[in-house]
Amino acid sequence: MNIVRLLASAVLGYLLGNIQTGLIVGWTTKKIDLRQHGSGSSGATNALRILGRQSALWTLLGDFLKGLLAACLGLLIGGWRGGLLAGMCVVAGHIWPVFFGFKGGKGVATSLGVLTPLMPLQALLVAVTGITLILTTRIVSLSNMLAACLFLVTGSVTAIVRSDWLLLAFSVLLPAMIVFAHRANIHRILAGTESRISASMFHKKK
Repeated sequence: MNIVRLLASAVLGYLLGNIQTGLIVGWTTKKIDLRQHGSGSSGATNALRILGRQSALWTLLGDFLKGLLAACLGLLIGGWRGGLLAGMCVVAGHIWPVFFGFKGGKGVATSLGVLTPLMPLQALLVAVTGITLILTTRIVSLSNMLAACLFLVTGSVTAIVRSDWLLLAFSVLLPAMIVFAHRANIHRILAGTESRISASMFHKKK
């Protein structure tokens, strides 16, 4: 095991996570800090509510791609373990970006990007489940957390079968970070005040 390569994978992943697509899109389109509006997140759902569908799509794509890039670079630098470490760290960097006051997004799109090269079947299962739940409940936060919990179960089982303890840590920490990032949403869900998506949100913002 090359500790330097693993450390490089982790650091690179975290730094990539600090690239806040939603902030870039918000500033270039409306000259606003997306975190100062709506839910306070820099993610695609808040971008949809505040900036509109096109900005939300760019935010979603950018966050997904940085997770994908981090995992691929981690695999190249440090092999399977490097990919897992880079994946965990890019999500941590997205949620808690040091260059933006440790206030970022919820880590969902970035996590999906991470899973795509590392565990493609898991990524597909999580994506299909999440989209189905969003269409059914219209509550994005709840759907995201349930999809994350699905990966917690399936990823952990896979890790135990393989006796891969780093994968087990990955399968526990990734969903844990996502759920923790949604803690304000959990309070609103329990209070019955959580926002639901509607067709009007997909209309072009003026």
